Amino acid sequence: MVSINRVPTGIANLDKRLQGGYPEGEAVLITGEPGTGKTIFGIQFLYSACTDGRKCLMIATEEVPEKILNHAKILGFDLGPYIENQQLSIMHLLEMRAADSGVHSGAECMDIRIDDLNNFSHMIADDIEVVVIDNMGTCSIGMELKAFRDKLEAFLYLLSKQQRTSIIIMDETAHEYTHRIAEYSTYGTIRLMVKENPYTGKIERFMYIPKMRGTRILLDLINYDITDEGITLLAAQGKKDKPDR
Repeated sequence: MVSINRVPTGIANLDKRLQGGYPEGEAVLITGEPGTGKTIFGIQFLYSACTDGRKCLMIATEEVPEKILNHAKILGFDLGPYIENQQLSIMHLLEMRAADSGVHSGAECMDIRIDDLNNFSHMIADDIEVVVIDNMGTCSIGMELKAFRDKLEAFLYLLSKQQRTSIIIMDETAHEYTHRIAEYSTYGTIRLMVKENPYTGKIERFMYIPKMRGTRILLDLINYDITDEGITLLAAQGKKDKPDR
């Protein structure tokens, strides 16, 4: 298999499973139920990329930047300094759409479509290397399936052409509603889920990587937990993996 450049995920030991991280310049889909840590995936990726000196952008369709920054800081990933030195930007799509249309309140600006991403994509600075979108599911509401896929593929093509390593976060409800077609458009997929651990008999969190092009992956369920330090992979029967050194 030809070696490709990787961008670290920011999650200890996940990089080992992905041969060093996410494929550089490609888009990876993160999907899962509420409480599985989808947004935390994005936060840890942004923090790692900023720490490595990469210029980053987060496109938020739901949470306002202040809440995202506060959530990250609580977990120990203080993104504030990177906002201040302009290494990281957070684009709140709803606010931008309202400003662009001259609407400041009301239902007119509450309907976010993937067209908004394509319309605002020209505003992404040329030096942005990493993009996190949370939540793409919001952009699929009310759209016909083919239209959503066509516009998603156009947007991801643009990101790939510009060599931006991207994480596309999508809630499980929207992912199922759109018949999982986003998995065909992205370079890789990580599914997050909650289910019973057969070893402990407890309900725990697992991730599954069914697809990551250019990467040798094991098709096993990976047990993980959300701790005060973010997402941590666990070894068999709930034992923590040794952190990367």
